Amino acid sequence: MSDLYSNRIDTPKGVFLFLFSDAGIYEIYFPGSEPEKEYPHRSLPWPELGRDFVRYLQGEIIEWSRYPLDCSGYPPFIAAVLEEVRRIPYGEVITYRQAAEKAGSPLAWRAAGQALKTNRHPVIVPCHRVVGSSGKLGGFSGPPGWKKMLLDLEGVTEI
Repeated sequence: MSDLYSNRIDTPKGVFLFLFSDAGIYEIYFPGSEPEKEYPHRSLPWPELGRDFVRYLQGEIIEWSRYPLDCSGYPPFIAAVLEEVRRIPYGEVITYRQAAEKAGSPLAWRAAGQALKTNRHPVIVPCHRVVGSSGKLGGFSGPPGWKKMLLDLEGVTEI
């Protein structure tokens, strides 16, 4: 893995910390959470990222695929699940079972759920858009309450 740098984005929902490398965004921390160690501050290589993050949290549809991700360290199955989840359109949801199927392992829906717990790129890789087949929200890589808030923000009313 290449060197990591940090930058904070102040939003109406709090301050998010972004870790990034020359390869792309490495990890996003929700307000109130921090990495175990400090990383040197550097300007984001994508000046519009902060503006887009704020606009998304105000309810606008943002095309996140233009921002590169540093997915180093992910095992192949987790990388495949996250790549498929990144394709879920704004305001839509799929089930953990569908995420596993799309990643090429239709019987691995529990493993897909576990993979999403390790998502270092919440919002940009919208794991909040993956729900249980029973209609329950299921887990989330972010703090409690954020999954529902993000789905509400996107206008998802039925699961």
